[in-house]
Amino acid sequence: MNSRNLSFTIFISAHKSLHFAKRCIQSIQWQEKDFNVDVIYVDDASFYNVQQKEELKDIVKSVNGKVFFSDKRLYQIGAFDQYIPKIENKQTIVCLLDGDDYLLPHALSTLHKTYSNPEVLMSYGNTLLDFRPFQDSKPKYFYDKKTVNIAYSKEVWQKRSFREDGFRCFHLRSFYRWLWDFVKSDGFYRKDGTYFRASGDSAFVYPMLEMLADPKHVVFIEDPIYVYRLHEGNVHNHDKKSQSDDLNTIRFSLPKYKPLERHILNHFISGSL
Repeated sequence: MNSRNLSFTIFISAHKSLHFAKRCIQSIQWQEKDFNVDVIYVDDASFYNVQQKEELKDIVKSVNGKVFFSDKRLYQIGAFDQYIPKIENKQTIVCLLDGDDYLLPHALSTLHKTYSNPEVLMSYGNTLLDFRPFQDSKPKYFYDKKTVNIAYSKEVWQKRSFREDGFRCFHLRSFYRWLWDFVKSDGFYRKDGTYFRASGDSAFVYPMLEMLADPKHVVFIEDPIYVYRLHEGNVHNHDKKSQSDDLNTIRFSLPKYKPLERHILNHFISGSL
Protein backbone atom coordinates (compact mmCIF):
# COMPACT_ATOMS: atom_id res chain seq x y z
CA MET A 1 0.00 0.00 0.00
CA ASN A 2 1.26 3.46 -0.85
CA SER A 3 2.12 5.36 2.33
CA ARG A 4 0.27 8.43 1.01
CA ASN A 5 -2.96 6.46 1.29
CA LEU A 6 -2.53 5.38 4.90
CA SER A 7 -5.55 5.90 7.10
CA PHE A 8 -5.86 5.64 10.87
CA THR A 9 -8.78 4.80 13.14
CA ILE A 10 -8.21 5.88 16.72
CA PHE A 11 -10.26 3.56 18.89
CA ILE A 12 -10.86 4.98 22.37
CA SER A 13 -12.29 2.80 25.13
CA ALA A 14 -13.22 4.34 28.46
CA HIS A 15 -15.06 3.77 31.72
CA LYS A 16 -16.02 6.74 33.89
CA SER A 17 -13.41 8.90 32.18
CA LEU A 18 -15.46 11.95 31.23
CA HIS A 19 -13.13 14.24 33.19
CA PHE A 20 -10.22 12.97 31.07
CA ALA A 21 -12.02 13.08 27.73
CA LYS A 22 -11.15 16.65 26.74
CA ARG A 23 -7.40 16.13 27.06
CA CYS A 24 -7.63 12.75 25.35
CA ILE A 25 -9.43 14.22 22.34
CA GLN A 26 -7.29 17.35 22.26
CA SER A 27 -4.23 15.16 21.85
CA ILE A 28 -5.71 14.02 18.53
CA GLN A 29 -6.36 17.61 17.47
CA TRP A 30 -2.83 18.62 18.42
CA GLN A 31 -1.04 16.14 16.19
CA GLU A 32 1.78 17.91 14.37
CA LYS A 33 0.58 16.83 10.93
CA ASP A 34 -2.80 16.19 9.33
CA PHE A 35 -3.65 12.61 8.45
CA ASN A 36 -6.69 10.65 7.34
CA VAL A 37 -8.10 9.87 10.79
CA ASP A 38 -11.39 8.46 12.06
CA VAL A 39 -12.22 8.41 15.77
CA ILE A 40 -14.41 5.92 17.64
CA TYR A 41 -15.11 6.41 21.34
CA VAL A 42 -16.73 3.55 23.28
CA ASP A 43 -18.00 4.36 26.75
CA ASP A 44 -18.08 1.16 28.77
CA ALA A 45 -21.21 1.38 30.92
CA SER A 46 -20.39 4.57 32.82
CA PHE A 47 -24.13 5.20 33.13
CA TYR A 48 -23.85 8.93 32.53
CA ASN A 49 -26.90 11.13 32.78
CA VAL A 50 -28.24 12.94 29.72
CA GLN A 51 -26.17 16.06 30.35
CA GLN A 52 -22.95 14.07 30.74
CA LYS A 53 -23.63 12.11 27.57
CA GLU A 54 -24.16 15.33 25.64
CA GLU A 55 -20.93 16.74 27.05
CA LEU A 56 -19.00 13.68 25.91
CA LYS A 57 -20.64 13.77 22.48
CA ASP A 58 -19.65 17.42 22.05
CA ILE A 59 -16.04 16.68 22.98
CA VAL A 60 -15.75 13.78 20.54
CA LYS A 61 -17.63 15.75 17.88
CA SER A 62 -14.72 18.21 17.80
CA VAL A 63 -12.75 15.55 15.88
CA ASN A 64 -15.79 14.32 13.94
CA GLY A 65 -15.75 11.15 16.01
CA LYS A 66 -18.49 8.67 16.82
CA VAL A 67 -19.55 7.81 20.38
CA PHE A 68 -21.08 4.52 21.45
CA PHE A 69 -22.55 3.96 24.92
CA SER A 70 -22.56 0.37 26.15
CA ASP A 71 -25.36 -0.43 28.59
CA LYS A 72 -23.45 -3.33 30.14
CA ARG A 73 -19.87 -3.65 31.38
CA LEU A 74 -17.67 -5.02 28.62
CA TYR A 75 -14.22 -4.18 29.91
CA GLN A 76 -11.64 -3.24 27.33
CA ILE A 77 -11.42 -6.51 25.44
CA GLY A 78 -15.21 -6.66 25.27
CA ALA A 79 -15.34 -3.15 23.81
CA PHE A 80 -12.84 -4.23 21.18
CA ASP A 81 -14.78 -7.42 20.50
CA GLN A 82 -18.07 -5.60 20.05
CA TYR A 83 -16.96 -2.49 18.17
CA ILE A 84 -13.76 -3.10 16.18
CA PRO A 85 -15.73 -5.34 13.77
CA LYS A 86 -17.92 -2.30 13.04
CA ILE A 87 -14.94 -0.61 11.37
CA GLU A 88 -15.65 -1.28 7.70
CA ASN A 89 -12.30 -0.21 6.25
CA LYS A 90 -10.18 -3.35 6.57
CA GLN A 91 -7.04 -1.45 5.51
CA THR A 92 -7.22 1.24 8.17
CA ILE A 93 -4.61 1.15 10.93
CA VAL A 94 -6.36 0.79 14.29
CA CYS A 95 -4.68 2.76 17.08
CA LEU A 96 -5.79 1.91 20.61
CA LEU A 97 -6.10 4.79 23.06
CA ASP A 98 -7.47 4.54 26.60
CA GLY A 99 -9.96 7.26 27.40
CA ASP A 100 -7.97 8.47 30.40
CA ASP A 101 -4.69 8.69 28.45
CA TYR A 102 -3.44 10.88 25.61
CA LEU A 103 -1.10 10.97 22.65
CA LEU A 104 2.07 12.95 22.25
CA PRO A 105 2.02 15.41 19.30
CA HIS A 106 4.26 13.27 17.09
CA ALA A 107 2.30 10.02 17.58
CA LEU A 108 0.59 9.82 14.21
CA SER A 109 3.56 11.10 12.24
CA THR A 110 5.66 8.38 13.89
CA LEU A 111 3.09 5.74 13.00
CA HIS A 112 2.80 7.08 9.45
CA LYS A 113 6.55 6.75 8.99
CA THR A 114 6.50 3.27 10.54
CA TYR A 115 3.69 1.95 8.36
CA SER A 116 5.12 3.50 5.20
CA ASN A 117 6.92 0.17 5.00
CA PRO A 118 4.17 -2.11 3.59
CA GLU A 119 5.61 -5.11 5.44
CA VAL A 120 4.76 -3.52 8.81
CA LEU A 121 1.40 -4.77 10.06
CA MET A 122 1.53 -4.11 13.81
CA SER A 123 3.37 -1.89 16.28
CA TYR A 124 3.91 -1.43 20.00
CA GLY A 125 6.27 0.68 22.08
CA ASN A 126 7.15 2.60 25.20
CA THR A 127 4.73 4.74 27.15
CA LEU A 128 5.27 7.56 29.60
CA LEU A 129 3.70 8.13 32.99
CA ASP A 130 3.64 11.87 33.53
CA PHE A 131 6.70 11.97 31.30
CA ARG A 132 8.46 9.18 33.15
CA PRO A 133 8.82 5.59 31.90
CA PHE A 134 5.88 3.52 33.12
CA GLN A 135 7.29 0.09 33.78
CA ASP A 136 8.08 -1.92 36.89
CA SER A 137 11.81 -1.68 37.64
CA LYS A 138 11.88 -5.20 39.11
CA PRO A 139 9.41 -7.23 37.03
CA LYS A 140 8.87 -10.88 37.88
CA TYR A 141 9.20 -12.23 34.36
CA PHE A 142 11.12 -9.52 32.53
CA TYR A 143 14.62 -10.33 33.77
CA ASP A 144 16.23 -8.05 31.18
CA LYS A 145 13.90 -5.04 31.42
CA LYS A 146 14.81 -2.43 34.01
CA THR A 147 13.13 0.96 33.56
CA VAL A 148 11.89 0.94 29.96
CA ASN A 149 10.24 -1.52 27.64
CA ILE A 150 12.32 -3.37 25.05
CA ALA A 151 11.51 -5.36 21.95
CA TYR A 152 11.03 -9.12 21.88
CA SER A 153 14.36 -10.85 21.34
CA LYS A 154 15.38 -12.75 18.22
CA GLU A 155 15.21 -15.97 20.22
CA VAL A 156 11.61 -15.27 21.28
CA TRP A 157 10.67 -14.64 17.65
CA GLN A 158 12.37 -17.82 16.50
CA LYS A 159 10.55 -19.91 19.11
CA ARG A 160 7.40 -17.77 19.04
CA SER A 161 7.57 -17.93 22.83
CA PHE A 162 5.85 -14.60 23.45
CA ARG A 163 3.59 -15.93 26.19
CA GLU A 164 6.46 -17.51 28.08
CA ASP A 165 8.56 -14.37 27.78
CA GLY A 166 5.84 -12.03 29.02
CA PHE A 167 3.88 -9.01 27.88
CA ARG A 168 5.90 -6.34 26.10
CA CYS A 169 3.31 -4.82 23.77
CA PHE A 170 2.76 -1.58 25.63
CA HIS A 171 1.17 1.57 24.22
CA LEU A 172 0.78 2.76 21.62
CA ARG A 173 -0.59 -0.50 20.20
CA SER A 174 -1.65 -0.45 16.57
CA PHE A 175 -2.46 -2.93 13.81
CA TYR A 176 -4.24 -3.22 10.49
CA ARG A 177 -7.98 -3.71 10.87
CA TRP A 178 -8.01 -6.91 8.76
CA LEU A 179 -5.71 -8.63 11.24
CA TRP A 180 -8.41 -8.45 13.91
CA ASP A 181 -10.63 -10.79 11.87
CA PHE A 182 -8.14 -13.63 12.36
CA VAL A 183 -8.34 -13.43 16.17
CA LYS A 184 -10.96 -15.76 17.63
CA SER A 185 -13.27 -14.04 20.09
CA ASP A 186 -13.73 -17.19 22.18
CA GLY A 187 -10.29 -16.41 23.60
CA PHE A 188 -11.59 -13.19 25.17
CA TYR A 189 -13.58 -14.84 27.95
CA ARG A 190 -13.09 -16.27 31.40
CA LYS A 191 -14.44 -19.71 32.23
CA ASP A 192 -17.55 -18.09 33.73
CA GLY A 193 -18.39 -16.51 30.37
CA THR A 194 -17.45 -12.94 31.27
CA TYR A 195 -14.79 -10.93 29.47
CA PHE A 196 -11.23 -10.74 30.74
CA ARG A 197 -10.64 -7.53 32.67
CA ALA A 198 -7.40 -5.62 33.22
CA SER A 199 -5.27 -7.97 31.11
CA GLY A 200 -7.68 -8.30 28.21
CA ASP A 201 -5.30 -6.68 25.75
CA SER A 202 -3.08 -9.76 26.05
CA ALA A 203 -5.93 -11.83 24.61
CA PHE A 204 -5.46 -10.33 21.16
CA VAL A 205 -1.80 -9.23 21.27
CA TYR A 206 -0.37 -12.72 21.71
CA PRO A 207 -2.45 -14.18 18.85
CA MET A 208 -1.37 -11.36 16.52
CA LEU A 209 2.30 -11.82 17.36
CA GLU A 210 2.03 -15.57 16.86
CA MET A 211 0.19 -15.21 13.56
CA LEU A 212 2.59 -12.64 12.11
CA ALA A 213 5.55 -14.73 13.31
CA ASP A 214 8.23 -12.47 11.86
CA PRO A 215 9.72 -9.30 13.39
CA LYS A 216 9.67 -7.58 10.00
CA HIS A 217 5.88 -7.36 10.39
CA VAL A 218 5.88 -6.01 13.97
CA VAL A 219 7.72 -2.81 14.87
CA PHE A 220 8.78 -1.83 18.36
CA ILE A 221 8.71 1.98 18.53
CA GLU A 222 11.26 2.78 21.18
CA ASP A 223 10.58 6.51 21.59
CA PRO A 224 7.36 7.09 23.57
CA ILE A 225 4.42 8.54 21.67
CA TYR A 226 1.78 7.90 24.37
CA VAL A 227 1.15 9.12 27.92
CA TYR A 228 -0.44 6.73 30.42
CA ARG A 229 -2.29 8.26 33.35
CA LEU A 230 -1.97 6.46 36.66
CA HIS A 231 -4.93 7.22 38.91
CA GLU A 232 -7.30 5.60 41.36
CA GLY A 233 -9.70 4.60 38.60
CA ASN A 234 -7.23 2.30 36.83
CA VAL A 235 -8.55 -1.26 36.86
CA HIS A 236 -5.27 -2.67 38.12
CA ASN A 237 -5.45 -0.37 41.15
CA HIS A 238 -8.58 -1.99 42.55
CA ASP A 239 -8.57 -5.43 40.90
CA LYS A 240 -4.93 -6.52 40.88
CA LYS A 241 -5.75 -10.19 41.49
CA SER A 242 -8.06 -10.20 38.49
CA GLN A 243 -5.30 -8.72 36.34
CA SER A 244 -2.80 -11.36 37.43
CA ASP A 245 -5.22 -14.28 37.16
CA ASP A 246 -6.50 -13.26 33.73
CA LEU A 247 -3.00 -12.72 32.38
CA ASN A 248 -1.88 -16.14 33.60
CA THR A 249 -4.90 -17.76 31.97
CA ILE A 250 -4.15 -16.06 28.66
CA ARG A 251 -0.45 -16.87 28.82
CA PHE A 252 -0.57 -20.47 29.99
CA SER A 253 -4.06 -21.91 29.40
CA LEU A 254 -5.13 -20.64 25.98
CA PRO A 255 -3.77 -22.29 22.82
CA LYS A 256 -1.15 -20.62 20.69
CA TYR A 257 -1.95 -19.52 17.15
CA LYS A 258 -0.27 -20.87 14.05
CA PRO A 259 1.48 -18.42 11.70
CA LEU A 260 -0.64 -17.06 8.88
CA GLU A 261 0.24 -18.55 5.52
CA ARG A 262 2.40 -16.34 3.34
CA HIS A 263 -0.17 -16.02 0.56
CA ILE A 264 -2.70 -14.65 3.07
CA LEU A 265 -0.26 -12.03 4.30
CA ASN A 266 0.68 -11.09 0.75
CA HIS A 267 -2.98 -10.73 -0.13
CA PHE A 268 -3.54 -8.09 2.54
CA ILE A 269 -0.16 -6.43 2.21
CA SER A 270 -0.93 -5.79 -1.44
CA GLY A 271 -4.21 -4.17 -0.39
CA SER A 272 -6.34 -6.49 -2.53
CA LEU A 273 -9.46 -7.26 -0.50
